[in-house]
Amino acid sequence: MVKTQAFWLRKHCRQFSREFRSFARKLLLSSFISVCLGQSVCVAMAMRHTIDRQHPSYKEGKRKLLESKQDHLIAEAERAVEERKRARSGGGPPCGSTSDGARRGKPRGRRGGRRKASATVTYPPAECSPSSHEDVPLTAPSAQLNPQEAFENFVERLSSLNASGPSAKPQISSASSWTFRQQKSSERWTEARPNHLQCLIEKEAVGHPLCCLCHKPAVIRCRECLPEEWFCGDCDVLHHKKQPLHNRECLIRGFFEPIPPTTRVMKGEDGYYTQDQACILPTVSVSNCVCDGTTFTVLPGKPVILININGRYDLHQPLYVCQTCQQQRTPDMKDFLQSGYWPASLNTSTFYTLDLLSSFQELKVISPGFSRQAFAKLLEHRTKCGGRSGHIKGDTLQRSFLEFSYASFEKDQLCCGAAFTCPACTPEMLAVSVDGNRKLYRFRRNGSSGDHAFFEGLFVAEDSAVSGFVDMIQKAVKKTQGRGTCGDSQWTAARETSRRASKLDEEGMEVAVCRHGFLLKALNMYRGEIFAYPMYLQKELMPAKAQFFAMDVACKYWPYLEKVASVLPALQELTTMKPFLSVMHARAHATKCEIKWSGRNQEGAGTTAGEEVEQVNSYLSRCALTTKYMSKAARLDMLTLHAMLWNYKKGDSLHQALSTRYVKTCQRLLEETAMLAELKTQLHCSDEMVSQWISDVMEWAAGETRDTSGNLQGTTHTGLQRSIEGLYLSVRQRKQNLYRQNDSNKLRHRLRRKLAEDKKLLLQEIQKHNKLDSAENIDAAVVEHSLSGESTVSPIWPWEVHDSANIGTKKRIHDQVMTTKRLQEEKNILVMEMAQHCTWLQNLALVLKNKVAEEGGESGDKGDEGLCSLLRRRNTEVSEGLQVVLQKYKTALGPEASVILNIEEEDQSVHSSPDTSEDEEESIT
Repeated sequence: MVKTQAFWLRKHCRQFSREFRSFARKLLLSSFISVCLGQSVCVAMAMRHTIDRQHPSYKEGKRKLLESKQDHLIAEAERAVEERKRARSGGGPPCGSTSDGARRGKPRGRRGGRRKASATVTYPPAECSPSSHEDVPLTAPSAQLNPQEAFENFVERLSSLNASGPSAKPQISSASSWTFRQQKSSERWTEARPNHLQCLIEKEAVGHPLCCLCHKPAVIRCRECLPEEWFCGDCDVLHHKKQPLHNRECLIRGFFEPIPPTTRVMKGEDGYYTQDQACILPTVSVSNCVCDGTTFTVLPGKPVILININGRYDLHQPLYVCQTCQQQRTPDMKDFLQSGYWPASLNTSTFYTLDLLSSFQELKVISPGFSRQAFAKLLEHRTKCGGRSGHIKGDTLQRSFLEFSYASFEKDQLCCGAAFTCPACTPEMLAVSVDGNRKLYRFRRNGSSGDHAFFEGLFVAEDSAVSGFVDMIQKAVKKTQGRGTCGDSQWTAARETSRRASKLDEEGMEVAVCRHGFLLKALNMYRGEIFAYPMYLQKELMPAKAQFFAMDVACKYWPYLEKVASVLPALQELTTMKPFLSVMHARAHATKCEIKWSGRNQEGAGTTAGEEVEQVNSYLSRCALTTKYMSKAARLDMLTLHAMLWNYKKGDSLHQALSTRYVKTCQRLLEETAMLAELKTQLHCSDEMVSQWISDVMEWAAGETRDTSGNLQGTTHTGLQRSIEGLYLSVRQRKQNLYRQNDSNKLRHRLRRKLAEDKKLLLQEIQKHNKLDSAENIDAAVVEHSLSGESTVSPIWPWEVHDSANIGTKKRIHDQVMTTKRLQEEKNILVMEMAQHCTWLQNLALVLKNKVAEEGGESGDKGDEGLCSLLRRRNTEVSEGLQVVLQKYKTALGPEASVILNIEEEDQSVHSSPDTSEDEEESIT
């Protein structure tokens, strides 16, 4: 053991010199600490400092070493107990010991004969312990104690160590760690609360500050000039003459009083007083005069209002007077825009800062229901906090904001922007999901202005084109009045006709998205959710080459589409797509309908849910809080802007979504494959039997329900069965659409009352059925559990089983097999979409690089130079984004991601400086 410890010391403590070890031994308090010296003591000795026994590191190290000592003592006690048992039973010596060595009292080490005969207990040396190579006797020699005495000795020693050692910190489990941290944070805040209050009160003390520039008594405090925040009256005028947007506070009345920039503090015979002054709007410097004069005098011009994130400022435009020819000049619109100001009107009397409009745009993305009036009230509050006053018009703010947004959109189009294109779905798209949003309605207004929208036809289709298409469809196909049904269930979206609301103009919006949640196209609904609306969107999105068309009523829409296509050959190409019933909506359809049309049972669909449009509608529905009161043009522009900003946000996180989805798909595939194997083992199914059962389920779903009990009970029994099916599906659909299609609490209250009535009637019908036919008994508890939302599986009614008594078991196998297949398909689909994403970024970077080369920016025109700079910046952003995307995909796919995605590494010449010549680039490469 001594040799083993010496080897450990040579390996881990070779850096300690012999002088250090001799010095360390002098500092040891006892033989125990010499064996188990803590890390804090080692550091102290290495630094040649005196050990601080009150230091937290020393205490923590000592506590850990005591715990290690305690573990060794417990192990030794267990060995003593084992030895006592063997002594009582007359057995041999414990395993790992020699009787001869024990009689001679020699240690069990390999070179135990080197020392005198004494029983010693050695322990593995502690980390950074230079003295741990010595063997220290802990108790009396074991040869002098019997096993019982040795055990009691160890127990007594263990108790004394527990009493003398520092208490260990409580071990917090991972489940309660968050609660523990929150509790500690709350305690610390409670302790600091009085100090915070005291600091807030002390902050209001004026005192007797001095000016930071001239050291005279200060009368002005400017927090935006920190750390030099104190100024006298004269220094304040000189310093803030070019900084009129700073928020200042006055001290002359014994407290901090906000004052506007148009107020200055003067000192008179009777003390300090305030006086008005003219402040000039900061702008870029004007060009030289026509007389080549370069000296100008800046005077206050006509009044102007500037609104930034701190509110409203009443200033003056600068008036430049040439000292040579006395010609006067004022900044024009170009100068104001270069200064970062956006006009509120064309008379240049009010300006908004570009930072304010960008902040409002970001705020609309974060909180779609935030109105312009609320934002104007916020700016007015900021104005009051700065000691200023004035009203801010919300209508003017919205008009200027829309003008700014449209100009930004056009600028983005010059840089090859694609607001309504999904990079992962280009050029081949897997699925398009379409659904209506009844919350995006707009009230009818008689005094609406006739302004045209900025984004007409960009995202929301033109009303004239949609109405013409709807008229064509309704003329070609005979109308079918009434509600659309699936079995006995009624769907408001499954209609061919609908009445127009009297108090509304637009009744909602039909929206189409890809499977990644990118908004593609939309249209205004004027007649409810009729089949002609999704058909128009399907026609418009045919160039995207989508394979599946997802809807919540695909089982009713697709037969209608086939009927229309047979009459109108121009729409025949729409039938080349495959129908896809949204996965969650399929749960509210009949069981046979779900098996036949659900997306989980469609070959090649992967794990596409078809419910991506619901996620987008949840975002757009919040916009309806403000858009329902807007004019027609303003509503269209605002919704289009929200759609663009939503897509930009989706594009920034697309690589994270795809890589995370790929990793989760791989994990879930392993789990579902294991579950399938376990289910097959449980049901004793071979592969041939599984295939046969899947075929049986598909045939059962494709066939019509046969009435085998009609001969016994007549039409009464059949009607009771259909009533139970209809009531069950009606309750599920009403609960699903309770919040999705209704934004009125009064309407929801009526629907809840109707839900309770239908559910009560359903249970009564089930009781009647059970009394009529005890052989086909329905468990009411199972039905209630299915309606509670905890179960997503629709029950299979007894009269649907017929000859296949085990159809429920076969459906379990069918669902598990379909889930496994869809996950296998999803892996390949995600790899394809990752490749398309990278290819799209590469092509965009190449196009931008070519446009930069074409523009050149050497024509001398400021517009060309600005466009060339925008293209360079956009090219840099795309190239750097491509590297981030590739790195993320490599993390998900592994080091062979470039080969799997068929992507070549980007050439570093893309990032070269625009001033670098071709010869220099060749020499660099």
